This record gives sequence, C-alpha cells and structure tokens, in this order.
Amino acid sequence: MLSFSAKTKNELCRVPLGKPCCQTAELYGMLLFGSAFSNREIRFVSEQSAIIRRIATLLKKVCSIEVQPILQGRRRVVLIEQPELIAMVMEQMGYDFKSHITYHLNRNLAENECCAAAFLRGAFLAAGTVSSPEKKCHLEIKTGHAILAREVMSLLLDLNFAPKITERRTAWLLYWKGSSQIEDFLTKIGAHHAMMAIMQAKVEKQLRNEVNRTVNCETANLIKVTSASTRQIAAIERALACGGIEIFPENLRETVDLRVANPTASLAELAAMFDPPISKPGLSHRLGRIMEIAARVIADAE
Repeated sequence: MLSFSAKTKNELCRVPLGKPCCQTAELYGMLLFGSAFSNREIRFVSEQSAIIRRIATLLKKVCSIEVQPILQGRRRVVLIEQPELIAMVMEQMGYDFKSHITYHLNRNLAENECCAAAFLRGAFLAAGTVSSPEKKCHLEIKTGHAILAREVMSLLLDLNFAPKITERRTAWLLYWKGSSQIEDFLTKIGAHHAMMAIMQAKVEKQLRNEVNRTVNCETANLIKVTSASTRQIAAIERALACGGIEIFPENLRETVDLRVANPTASLAELAAMFDPPISKPGLSHRLGRIMEIAARVIADAE
C-alpha cells in the first residue's frame, strides 16, 4: 500500500508540465536534489515509476536527451555519464561544465513565481516526504549540502514560507510542522488533493477533540452530581436509621423522599419533580437544611 508521501508524489506527477521555463525549473529541482549532480555524473533514483517517467520526459523536453532507466531491485535509476550529455544539461541549467561547484541554487531559473513553484515541486519529488494526515503534521525536504539548503530556504522565505532548518547526521533538512504552512506549500507545488486530505483530517481531529471535551465535561458533571447525591443519600439514610422521618420538619420530608428515590437526578431534574416545581436555588437550600439536620442527628447518636 502506498504511503501518503508516495500518493502525494504520484499526484504531483500528474500536474501539467507548463511553460518551457517551468519545465526547466522543475527538472532543475529534481536534479539538484537527486542522488548526484556534477560534471562527472548525473544520477536520479526513485522507487516510483511515475517520478522516473516524469524526469525522463523533462530531460527529453528541456535538454533533448533520451534516457533509459535502469532497474536496481525496487529502485529505478536515471544515469547520465557521457560528458557531452552532462555538458548539455549543465548548460541548460546555467552552469559552467568545468566548474566543480554545482550545489548552489541558480536563482535565475526560479525568478518567476510559477518557476519557483515548479522548482520546489521538483525538489519535493526528488527528496521530500510528508507525513500521513492521521499523524502529526510534518513535511521535509532533504539535501546533503548545507549551502544548497540555506539558499533554498532563502527562496522559500521570499515566497512567504517559513521552514525550519536542521542538520541530521550527514543531511540538512528543511521542514515544517504546522498544518497551515504544509497546506500552503502543497497547494503551491500543485498537490491539491493531498492538501485537502490534510485539511479534512485537521477538521475531523478538531471535531473529535470537541466531542471528547463535551463528553469529558458531561462525564465530570455526572460524577459531580453522583458524588453529591451519594453523600446526601448516605447522610439521610444514616439519620433516618437513628430517628426516622420525624427528625425532619414536614416541609422537608418530600425533599427527603425524592432525593432518596432518585439518586442519579441532578438538582434541575429533582426540582422539576415537585408539584408545583421549585427552583434550583430553593432545592439547594432545602438540601442544605436536610444535611445540617442529618449531621446533627448522626453526631448526637455517636
């Protein structure tokens, strides 16, 4: 069964390729965050066939290079080792083929907002993960290059995203934990269904929490009512055992009978049982007098 990340990437692979400039930007993001991108080797690895088809299509459209993916176990590999082909890719991406420093972000390829979105889509397809909506919200993009991580973070900040950055072993991570920022990022790169799934899960979680709070509140109130009723009935029954119903004035005996006969009733429910009904404050006052009499009778008996 596909993970939520894999489903999100499959969705992104169905996003229309867009204008030539956006195609170049998306391919650039995939290559820059792929397994290797240098003047010696360009290598991209994925277990998802849709992603491999996507990068193969982009290489053909942007660089006029046709590649034949290599199957290595569950992984599929796009490998370019021929110097003349690597030079064609590097030139298209704005690099000097002789340069050994390729892990800098060429902001010219992500100058327009649409191209920036395409670049980030490529980066996520290559090295991103997003947690399932049922879990805590987390989205990250990983690279082994600190300078690249900081430069892409600068791009994200310019687009009003605010990721955090951290080093984990030999990798650098750009990541978000808040669902709102993750929803905005997924929307930006074209993963609308994934965004809706996260938003729906958030709403459902809020509803569950609200129901739980209501149930907990009602349970607490029921426990409070039951506890008070138990104390009252226990005191009344002990007092009755000592002196019978005559220990209570006649105007309180109906209250005594109703309280003992309805142990789980709340004050409001008990007050409504009188004919005519009485108010909650009036009932509370009567029960207070009953408890005082019961306590006095019990104390005298002891």
